[in-house]
Amino acid sequence: MSGPLEGVKVVEITMFQQGPVAGMRLGDLGADVIKIEAKTGDPGRGFMKIIGAMAGLKGHNYYFEHTNRNKRSLVLDLKTEEGKELFMALIDRADVFLNNMSIGAPIKMGIGPDVLLERNPQLIYAQASGWGRKGPDAKTLSFDYTGIARSGLMMSCGEKGAPPTQILPGIGDEIGGLICAWGITAALYAREKTGRGQVVDTSLMGSMISTLGFIMAAPAMLGQEFPREVRAKAGNPLYNHYRCRDDRWIAIAHLDPDRYWPKLCRAMGIDDLEQDERFNSIEARGKNAEALVAIFDEKFAAKTRDEWFEMLSEEGCIFTPVQTPAEVTSDPQALANNYFIPVEHPDWGPIKMTGFPWDFSDTPAAWRRKAPGFGEHTDEILKEAGYEDEQIASLRESGVVA
Repeated sequence: MSGPLEGVKVVEITMFQQGPVAGMRLGDLGADVIKIEAKTGDPGRGFMKIIGAMAGLKGHNYYFEHTNRNKRSLVLDLKTEEGKELFMALIDRADVFLNNMSIGAPIKMGIGPDVLLERNPQLIYAQASGWGRKGPDAKTLSFDYTGIARSGLMMSCGEKGAPPTQILPGIGDEIGGLICAWGITAALYAREKTGRGQVVDTSLMGSMISTLGFIMAAPAMLGQEFPREVRAKAGNPLYNHYRCRDDRWIAIAHLDPDRYWPKLCRAMGIDDLEQDERFNSIEARGKNAEALVAIFDEKFAAKTRDEWFEMLSEEGCIFTPVQTPAEVTSDPQALANNYFIPVEHPDWGPIKMTGFPWDFSDTPAAWRRKAPGFGEHTDEILKEAGYEDEQIASLRESGVVA
């Protein structure tokens, strides 16, 4: 068995990132994912050009490659009667229908949940939206940025008093895609017990709120917001990050600070401060946090990060590098756990891709195929659905497929 979802058939109509990522993750787990595109194609195919960002490897679009690996592509005109019939034939054989359109769009197209579940009662109908199916803004359009902004993430990052933190794009969509894929797998498991399909609804807003669960629990339960900190005044200086002599940063993380205070003092060569009344207890260090952070800043700035790694390690302290994204892609720990994977790409040659957030001892996730070319698998998919060569040629000539 190549993956835990081997044998599961997914039909998706998705674009840009949240929906495609959900489908990509299902494909990583072994599902057969058919990506249906209109003749205009997924805008993500040209997205890097749209935003004026990096063109990708050898002119290819790394954005689309990341979000659509392990899929097959079918170009289909759903505005035609023949196209609608073909789509329904695929739904008849599908386990999952996945989309990230606005809540009302599939209903207007005649492929809403009521229609598809009546046709295939065992279908998992999954929709990854912006705001969820209910509420006053259910039909409001959204993108990654709106989910990040409204969910509280921008005001949960950065320092106290700072404006909303600029978050690199795609985080909301990536989390939204993961949450949607998770919901789909849970619904597939439920179907094993009940024999029934159902609607799985996830959203950018809900996904980001769940990601911020601990932070959101404070205002929800206590009516008080979890405070944003200022690094120079961190309430627990033993749980903070510091710049080293080589301009690289290190994070120390001691949530049991009284236990680790003597160890840290020895590692940093500040034994004389261990019994200092300003710093010899959690309360004292909290009251004098700014002064202690200033002392730590001066000490850490005196040695390179690698030197501090060695000294902190000898005393059993808890620490880690603050890494750039490029550094993370070469982190031996990330590589050992397949968080990044080597891929022999048929067009680009050997490359490295983001891997998998889970590990299965018996049914591992895998990269099996590159992101599909536009309509690359149209004939293959139609033949699997029972169409003959003559029928396919006729559909292509009439413009129903491409």
